[in-house]
Amino acid sequence: MLKVFFLTFIINLSIGLGFSATASVDKNRCTIDDIISFKIEFENADSFSNIDISSLIKDFAVISGPSQQTSMQWINGKVTNSRIMSWSLSPKREGRLVIPRLNVQISGKKSATKEIVVFVSQSQKKETDLDVFISAEINKESVYIGEQITLTYSIYRKVECSIEPFEIPKFPGFWSEELFRPNQIKFKNIAINGVQYQKGILYKVALFPISGKELEIEPLSLKIQKQKKKKRRSRDPFFDPFFDSFFTETETKILRSKKREIFIKDYPQSRPIGFTGAVGDFKISTATDTDSINVNEAITFRVIVEGTGNMGLFTIPKMSFADDIDQFPPKENFEKNVFRDELSGKMIWEYILVPRVSGKLSIPPISFTFFNPKIEKWQKISSKPISVFVKNTNDNYLTSNGLTKREIEVLGKDIKYIYNGNPVLKHINSTPYNYIFLIYFLSILIFFLPNILSYIIGYNLDSMPARLSKNALKKALNKLKTSDTRSDNFDNKIIYQYLKDKFQLHSYNLDAISTKDQLRGRINDQALEELIELLKLYESFIYGKKETIDIHSLNQKTASILERIDKSCL
Repeated sequence: MLKVFFLTFIINLSIGLGFSATASVDKNRCTIDDIISFKIEFENADSFSNIDISSLIKDFAVISGPSQQTSMQWINGKVTNSRIMSWSLSPKREGRLVIPRLNVQISGKKSATKEIVVFVSQSQKKETDLDVFISAEINKESVYIGEQITLTYSIYRKVECSIEPFEIPKFPGFWSEELFRPNQIKFKNIAINGVQYQKGILYKVALFPISGKELEIEPLSLKIQKQKKKKRRSRDPFFDPFFDSFFTETETKILRSKKREIFIKDYPQSRPIGFTGAVGDFKISTATDTDSINVNEAITFRVIVEGTGNMGLFTIPKMSFADDIDQFPPKENFEKNVFRDELSGKMIWEYILVPRVSGKLSIPPISFTFFNPKIEKWQKISSKPISVFVKNTNDNYLTSNGLTKREIEVLGKDIKYIYNGNPVLKHINSTPYNYIFLIYFLSILIFFLPNILSYIIGYNLDSMPARLSKNALKKALNKLKTSDTRSDNFDNKIIYQYLKDKFQLHSYNLDAISTKDQLRGRINDQALEELIELLKLYESFIYGKKETIDIHSLNQKTASILERIDKSCL
C-alpha cells in the first residue's frame, strides 16, 4: 500500500513541476508525393492539449490525426510521463516549407514547440511508373482572350483504389463553366506506352481567359486509399500467386496533377468598333411574337445569338428605336447545350415595345461583331429587318390617353379608367347592431385563438425549430446506439440529420464540402475539422473498399464529436 502511495506521489510531483512540448517529423527532406509524420511529445503533462494547427493548412494538408498515445517510464527511481499527439501531413507545394511554432496550454500552464523546416522537391517518379496518378489535360496551351480551353482532370490506375471527396481548385484569371462532373466515376481500359491502365474522368470544365499574358492552372489534389499486395516469402504451395488477391491491405496516397501554363496571344488587328467581347463562331437572328398589333399594345421583340464560344461573357450593341415607340430594358437568357465539350447554345435578349402611333413599324437590322479564333479573323454579321403593321383603334380615348412607358413601369398592373357616365345609386338598409357585435366578437376570438390552442394542447406552433435543435443530440445518440447492432452499418445520415436539426440547415443534399462551408464560423475550427474528417471517413467506408472496422468504436467517436459540438453551441 505504501509503495502505491509513494508511486502516486512521485508521479503527481513530476507533473506538478511543469511540462515540456517537443515537435518532430520523420523526415526533413521529401518529395511532393510523400506523407510526413508530425509528432508533438508532452513530458510530465497530466492531459492532452487542444492544439490549434490552422497555421499548418497553408502549406500542408492534414491526412489524418491527431492520434494520441500515452507512456510512462521508471528509470533509476525517476518517473517520466509522456503523451504523444501525431498527424499525417502532405505538402501542398514544392520548396522550403515551415511547420510554425505551435502554442500549447495544459491545466493553465503554457509551452510552445519550435519551428521545423521541411524541404520538398519534385517527384522523381514518372507517371507511367506509378500504380495510380492523375493528370490535368488541356486541348490547347496558347489562346486568345475569351477563347475556350477545355480542361479535363483524369485518373489512371493499375490497382484498385477508393477516392475520397475532393475540392476543385480555383481558376484565377479565368471565367469557368462546368461541363461534366460524374456522380460515379466510370473507368475504361487504355494503353500508355504499352502499359495497360484504367482511365476515369474526375471533372471537366470550360475555361475562358479574361486578362493577362501568362496564366497558370493550379493542380488538383486527390486523397485515395490504394490497395497494395503483401509480400509473402513462404514456399508453401498453398500460397500460390492465385491467392495473393486475398491478402491485400490499403495505404493512403495524395495524388496531384501538374501545373499547366496558358499563354495569351494578341489579336491580329486592333479591336473594331462595336466589339463587345464575343469570341467564337456565331450567327444572329431576330423575331417578333406577331406581325400586326393595335396602337398602345405591347409587342415582344427577340434578338437571338446562337453558336459556340464564350456565351455569357458578352452582350449585343445597345439598340435604339423610334421616338414613337416605348422600349423597356431587355431580359437576358442563356440556353446551354449540355451535350458538348465546347460551350454552345443560345443567348436571347427579349424587348417589350409599345408603339404609340399607327402605321408600319420597321425594326432595323442589328450588327454584331466577334472574333473567330478558328480562322483568326474578325467577323461582322447582321440580322434581317423586321416590319410590323400597327393598326389604329376606333376607341379615341385609348389612342389619345395611352399609358406611357413610365406609367407602365410605376403601375405594373391593369388600369381602371374613370367612368364618365351618370352613377346609379342603390339604397342599402342599415346593418343591425347584432351583426356588428358578432363581427367584433369573431375578430377578438380569432386574435386570441393561437394562444388558447397553445394553452389547451400545450403545443406552441412557433417553437418547432427550437425543439428540433434542442433534441437533435438526443435523437442522434439513440440512433447511434441502434446502429451498433449491425457491423456493416456506416450510416452518415445520422450526422447529417443532427446537423440539419441543430443548425436548421436547409440543404437536403449535404456532403463534407457543403457542410464545411455552412458551419464555418458557427462552431470552433478544431471541432469543424474533426467533424469534416469524420464525414470523409464515413464516405470512404460507404463508397470505397476498407478493412474490417469496429463499428462500436466508430460510433463512440461520432458521439463524442457530436457532444462537443452541442456543448460549444450552448
